[in-house]
Amino acid sequence: MEFTGFSAGTLSFLAELVEHQDRTWFAENRERYESELLGRQRAFVDAVGARFAEIDPRVRAVPAVNKSIFRINRDTRFSRDKSPYKTYADVFFWIGSTRKSDPGYFMRIIPEGLWIGCGAHSMSPEQIVRLRSAIVAPASGEEFAELLAGLAADGFGIGEKTLARVPAGFSADAPRADLLRMTVVHAIEVVSPVPKEFFGPEFVDWSMERFLHTRPLVDWLVEHVGS
Repeated sequence: MEFTGFSAGTLSFLAELVEHQDRTWFAENRERYESELLGRQRAFVDAVGARFAEIDPRVRAVPAVNKSIFRINRDTRFSRDKSPYKTYADVFFWIGSTRKSDPGYFMRIIPEGLWIGCGAHSMSPEQIVRLRSAIVAPASGEEFAELLAGLAADGFGIGEKTLARVPAGFSADAPRADLLRMTVVHAIEVVSPVPKEFFGPEFVDWSMERFLHTRPLVDWLVEHVGS
């Protein structure tokens, strides 16, 4: 399927899903989900994947659920919130072998707009050790700080400093000590409402421009954090 854009129906489906968190409603509207959201996600992943194949063949783009397309169903096993469905739609293009903890490029569609950028969202304990080593090393640490500062200046939100204090084994006075509190790294631009390009094939160009703007950070994460 050729990517021709997302639709007003994509956004209205997600907006209605906020109000209809029940399996009966979803079953009655599954055709809308598959045509207005999932089918368009698959086509978008194919189109973006073709671009990355020319620019950076390391990037993996697999147009399937649980690959580049995240499940719409929520995992409620360990959550107090038992709402069965996500009210957003995610796609991810990753570099590595595991997807879950690999660095890559990310987009989320929400009823009000988009999140788009890059990051490593579920790093393993071993990756976090490598991240901290790279942060305290003079050359790689300074490069990391400069990359984050540059993206922040360009309007990307940087996250996340999930630890309340500098982790054990590191001095609070160490260079870039504040960055050692990060266990998740991302640079995400929030766009609201969706751009006009969202509704046509030109959305691939629009997205690639933003993905590639964050590429230096992805390359840093691949080099210093890895899979």
